[in-house]
Amino acid sequence: MVSAIFGAMDSVLSKLASLLTFEYKLLKEVKQDITFMKYELESMHAFLKKMSEVEDELDEQVKFWRKEVRELSYDIEDYIDEFVIRLKDEPRCELHGISSFISRIAKLIVSTRDSHQIAKEIRGIRASVGEASRRHKRYKVDDTLSKPSKVTVDPRLPALYKDASDLVGIDGPKNELIRRLTEGVSGPELQLKVVPIVGSGGLGKTTLANQVYQNLEGVFESQAFVSVSQKPDLMKILRDILSAIGYNGLEVAWDEGKLIHEVRKYLRFVRYFVVLDDIWSISVWEILRCALPENNRSSRIVVTTHIADIAKACCAPHHCDVYHLKPLDSATSRRLFFRRICGSEDSFPGHVKGEVEKILKKCGGMPLAIISIASLLATKAQIKEQWEIVNRSLEYGLDKHTGFEGMNWILSLSYNHLPQHLKTCLLYLCMFPEDYIISKDILVQQWIAEGFVCPEHGRKLEVGYSYFNELINRSMA
Repeated sequence: MVSAIFGAMDSVLSKLASLLTFEYKLLKEVKQDITFMKYELESMHAFLKKMSEVEDELDEQVKFWRKEVRELSYDIEDYIDEFVIRLKDEPRCELHGISSFISRIAKLIVSTRDSHQIAKEIRGIRASVGEASRRHKRYKVDDTLSKPSKVTVDPRLPALYKDASDLVGIDGPKNELIRRLTEGVSGPELQLKVVPIVGSGGLGKTTLANQVYQNLEGVFESQAFVSVSQKPDLMKILRDILSAIGYNGLEVAWDEGKLIHEVRKYLRFVRYFVVLDDIWSISVWEILRCALPENNRSSRIVVTTHIADIAKACCAPHHCDVYHLKPLDSATSRRLFFRRICGSEDSFPGHVKGEVEKILKKCGGMPLAIISIASLLATKAQIKEQWEIVNRSLEYGLDKHTGFEGMNWILSLSYNHLPQHLKTCLLYLCMFPEDYIISKDILVQQWIAEGFVCPEHGRKLEVGYSYFNELINRSMA
């Protein structure tokens, strides 16, 4: 299987293993070279897997080495495919007598020459693999990877301190969520209610949850807003919950089990409201859910996530309505954009409004994207030519400007958290023109033809459809 991170490494390892079987009659030294390459590449493959788990922490040196190994895998696969063709036996000669004898002699000479040529080429490939391995050690790639990454400011942090008057298009979703959360608080139904908010990165889930949280201050006896994130520190999260709900007597030595016990004990007879922002896995939700008791006091939990399956899991065992956060409509997108640029659309020059429409279309109603691009354009003169340059930069993906860093960081989280096979399938969408309607059936068949779909029990088509559904489920397509 070909992948965006590993290249053809999986395929190469499989083919090297096949070359070592009795099917192919290779010279002894050729088999030794192939065995060496197989062990080295297996080691590199394992390290590539480790790198894929910390994609956002890789420095340029590590990325360069990974690119080298990936390109090497493609070269090796090409060589192996050529070898296999040359090693295959030619059709048996049906001639008899002297003609048959001459044919067998000629075949033996060609076979011997090919074997030595193959041995020479294999030695060249082995040298390349060995050099990549030595460079890995020489540049201490492992040490570079293990170093703590530089501390960055989470761009979601400003969302927690946004003034309500600065927000556009949030009133409708906020009022709907408040209605769902306060419904039945003082009525006969006193059971715990969980309200998951699901939507892709950059739609404003954190901002919305925080506005709801602030508006409901005082309605509940205890409240807590905690950020979970992709790599959660559960001990810290549980300590933050205890601190927010007013718990006294927190001890440093307490482990995870003790912290869960104390949260449960404190909230057992309290009407509480807890927001768990940005959950990335069901297992993390299940652990945190253990700390939040079903106390029959109309308590509420809000969960934000970009993965639909997590939102559904949050509803179990009780039924709840998942809130799907939608992109901003065209009118609201315009209002948000012009507010950031110049206060209102009325004071904006008409000669660049055509470029604004193109830019907003590419933002797709994502508040984070609109704000990031508007912040960039606010530093530029309102000249059509300059705005056309920004529009072209968006069109061709040349988004290296400072104003895009926050947007890219958040959107890349969703991509980096994808399994390797889904990363490759998602990147394949770049093959289609902008605004092109893609047929699901054709897309899946193309994934299969490219070798992106790993078969399970021989049902490639079903597996391909599951890949497609998973991308939709993760709000990535």
